[in-house]
Amino acid sequence: MNQTASGAAPDAVEKEGVFGRLPVRLGEREYSMAGAHGTCFAYAIATWCFLVGSYAADLVGAVEGTVCLIAGNLIGAFLTVMPTALACQRHGLEQMDYCKTAFGQQGAKVILLFYLINMLGWSGLLLVMFGNGVFNTFAAFGFEFGRWMVAAGAALGLLLAYLITVHGVHRLAAVNNAVTPILALVILYMLYMLFANHGWAEIAAAKPLDPTPNPAVNYAIVLELGIANGFSWWGGIGFIARNTRTRRGSVYPQVIQLGLSAGIVASIALYSALIVGSDDPTRWMVPLGGLALGSLALMTIGIANVSAVSLSLFASGLTLRHIPALRRYPWWQVVVITVIPCSMFIVWPQQLYDRGSAFLAFNGTMYAPICGVLFADFFLLRRQRVCLRSIFDNASAGAYHYWKGFNPLALGGVLLGQATYFFLYNPFTGSTHPWFVYVPASIASFVIPAAVYYAGMRLYGVRLASDHRDGRLLKPNI
Repeated sequence: MNQTASGAAPDAVEKEGVFGRLPVRLGEREYSMAGAHGTCFAYAIATWCFLVGSYAADLVGAVEGTVCLIAGNLIGAFLTVMPTALACQRHGLEQMDYCKTAFGQQGAKVILLFYLINMLGWSGLLLVMFGNGVFNTFAAFGFEFGRWMVAAGAALGLLLAYLITVHGVHRLAAVNNAVTPILALVILYMLYMLFANHGWAEIAAAKPLDPTPNPAVNYAIVLELGIANGFSWWGGIGFIARNTRTRRGSVYPQVIQLGLSAGIVASIALYSALIVGSDDPTRWMVPLGGLALGSLALMTIGIANVSAVSLSLFASGLTLRHIPALRRYPWWQVVVITVIPCSMFIVWPQQLYDRGSAFLAFNGTMYAPICGVLFADFFLLRRQRVCLRSIFDNASAGAYHYWKGFNPLALGGVLLGQATYFFLYNPFTGSTHPWFVYVPASIASFVIPAAVYYAGMRLYGVRLASDHRDGRLLKPNI
């Protein structure tokens, strides 16, 4: 009897770590350095880098777009990855739990709302992209089923993503390990066909599809799209990092793949959109690769999109564990809850898909201020120390309780950052301030909250605890 009980306890702890909020132990982590590179590469290629490149093609040409997309993605990814990846990997923490160090026990739930909007919104866009791929694959072979096929394809993609997600990180890693080499070949084949059939001179001379009258604003918007794309990875940073075995494995793959590789692939997507004359990524493959290989490329990208949606659903499910009423639910039921909002993209696929560029830029308003606060908190105030015990201590005397569970300085910094972003650039209307061509909105909404948060925490008497072994900060006098 005792033997059974003792054997069951570790199994229950492991399940709670993998499918719940307990820190993931080193032996339970799935990602080696190579595995982290593969997952991040598949995540980058499968998701919005194709969409980012296509949006950039509306505004700028190949040369300007390449510089803006690669530089922007690297800047945004680096600022996003550093604090979250290092903290989550060191302690095996779920991302929302780590946010408590700056935002407070209850304040982290406010960030949870932004997190869910981002993850589920991107999942929906990818599902519609998958549905468009199904529609265009059938159309390439002469079968015309009507636009309802897009909704049907999105529903199929959601079902497949659900089946992968309920089986955990191991199944997700296996899918990524299988699809990543094929994805790499697809990207290389696209690049080869572009240069073999058109050449760099033709690509560089191609005109933007729908630019604004002001070239400087066009460049600034594309740079902003790149930076905002880098920041938008924040939703998956902690999930990947907590499942990696080394600190290097948590940082290098994410910066290289989600920054550099995503920027390069977005640039290839930019070239494709300029040559084909369409900002729909699923319409490029057959014109570039021919019927057989183009259709194969479409199916490969579709599989990768399903894998990326699975990662989003998994991370969203872990986030929902922060809601007390959902902690007792089995994992498959929690995943079902994350699936329900995605059904909107099955009902209104094209209407929501057409707002993708505005949604991408809006990620900068959500995540740039959050990343600024976390960067200042982790590196400048806490000097990379986190008190693991206090993260799970919701008592009023806890180190991360602050004022009634909220840190007004951190949350106020996020609101200030969002106001700064919209002051410089409104992604929904496209209006810009004259300063926007000199200061990217995401950078301003990162730096200003970081500076205000750091100064405010110091001003209100925050000091390092005398016992540096737990590395925590005392509560501010607010």
